[in-house]
Amino acid sequence: MFQRLIYMMLAAFILTGCQNISKEDLQVLQARADKADQLQAENARLKEEQASLRESVAELHTQLEQEIADKQILIEQNAQTGTIKVTMQQDILFPSGSYKIDQEGAADILKKIVSSLDGENTLRIVGHSDNLPVSKKWHDKFSDNWDLSARRAAEVARFLIWGAGFPASRIEVVGKAATEPVAENSTEEGRALNRRIELFIQK
Repeated sequence: MFQRLIYMMLAAFILTGCQNISKEDLQVLQARADKADQLQAENARLKEEQASLRESVAELHTQLEQEIADKQILIEQNAQTGTIKVTMQQDILFPSGSYKIDQEGAADILKKIVSSLDGENTLRIVGHSDNLPVSKKWHDKFSDNWDLSARRAAEVARFLIWGAGFPASRIEVVGKAATEPVAENSTEEGRALNRRIELFIQK
């Protein structure tokens, strides 16, 4: 608003002090004033979204306090964009040797996450694996870790949609296989950290 006022005052000054200002010059000043209003409105919108996402982070920490303390879940927020990343270890979502959601522990965790969001959030669900080949007993279902990581991410999406009521139109599913490790794949501990699901929460 302040910038717009400056532009309008400048236009008035020019009009009173110089009678031969062109119509094009006035249009340029008006366009600059309109642009200043648009930037101010966009800035206000972004600040509102940031505040809403901070509230979601606080609620997630409250809802998932025990899981965070047990280091099963990590919650991070990008300082620039406000995007929230919830990292969940595979073991708390899927029973050993399965790609189906654990209907006891995992279902409760995913419902807590959804309850912490507002009606305008979008979710990007990313599945990750370690670098070990898919077990032979799963070859009839998955050809490789790309299939497996995408299927697990999709299973989380299906539960959020049908089990927790999150709108399907606001969910994206991605499988990354072993391309983005967070730990060394040379140890079991490292591979366990790499087998994970990440939820990116945005406005």
